[in-house]
This record gives sequence, structure tokens and C-alpha cells, in this order.
Amino acid sequence: MKNLAVLILLISTFAVVAQENKSDVKPKWIIGFGANIIDNTATKNGNYFNASEQWNYLPTISKVSLEKIMSDQFSIEGAFGINKLSKGTMQNGAFTNEDKNYVGFDLNGKFYFGKEFIKSPAFDPYLVAGFGVNYVGDNSNQSSNFGLGFNFWFSPNIGLRMQSQGKYGFTQTTLLNNHIQHSAELVLKL
Repeated sequence: MKNLAVLILLISTFAVVAQENKSDVKPKWIIGFGANIIDNTATKNGNYFNASEQWNYLPTISKVSLEKIMSDQFSIEGAFGINKLSKGTMQNGAFTNEDKNYVGFDLNGKFYFGKEFIKSPAFDPYLVAGFGVNYVGDNSNQSSNFGLGFNFWFSPNIGLRMQSQGKYGFTQTTLLNNHIQHSAELVLKL
């Protein structure tokens, strides 16, 4: 019994020392995983929140991201997303006749602007811009990306990311030319 108490005390001591040493090192990476929603209505009336006819999503983890922290305000992110454009949803102003698989790769820069205006370390808003490549069935298209998002940190290293970005296709005559991608991710600082 005495040996067990000594062992628990030693493990606890090592855990505290390791945590103290780790807290001096600033995180350099943020990894995230979660879900994304594609809205590709291409209509002028907006109607962006008509989820039943316009939103496409998979009920599983459909987005993974890796972000390199460059400074307190700038970072670079690579993201991978999958989705399915469901039969009967509006795409480019018309309803689809069949399901189509979606795959997207994005390389974005992020500008974190919250520390200047918001004095809460838990809320961390940012602007995002970059480029992407999207595949829908046999079609592919490159896009320029612009958006807004925020991280809400539950602890210094664990948080929730919410992001919306417009993806503007270089080729306007293909399926999924311009679309909006909303996402929610669990994020971890490493």
C-alpha cells in the first residue's frame, strides 16, 4: 500500500512538472475536425438559411484542418473537406437530378483581429482568405476564398471553431462555381 502511494505521488509530481514546463512554450499548431455545410443556390434572393432545399451536409466528420501559427495575428491553414450534393437540392439555381460527391482542398491565410478590440481570451475572431480546389463528380474548379470565423476557447488549448467562407469559382460555367461553405470544428492547440 505504501508503494502504491509513493508511485501515485511520483506520477503526480511528474505530471505537474511537465505541465509547468509545457506552459512556457507557445503552441505552434492548431488542428481541427468537424462538419461542413455547402450552400450553392446561385439565386439572387439570398434565402441562405433554407436548409431543407439548399444545404448539403454529411452526418459525420467531414472537415479536417491544420493551421500553422505564424504570430499572434497571422496563421496559414490547410483544410480538407468532403460532402455530398444531394439529389433534389438547389445547385446553381436549379434542382439536381442525382447525388454528387464533393471534395475540397483549401489553403488559406488568417488574420486574427480580436485582441485589439475584444479583451476576452476565450473569443478569437478572424478574417480568412485564400485559394481552393473543389471537385464535384467529374467536374473540378479552382476558387478564391473569403470569409469570417471565430474560435471560442473552452481552455487555453481546446476550443470550438465556427467559420463561413464564400468560394468564388474561376470557371463560372461548371457545377459548384460559387458557393458558401459553413463549418464547425473542435480545435486543439499543439
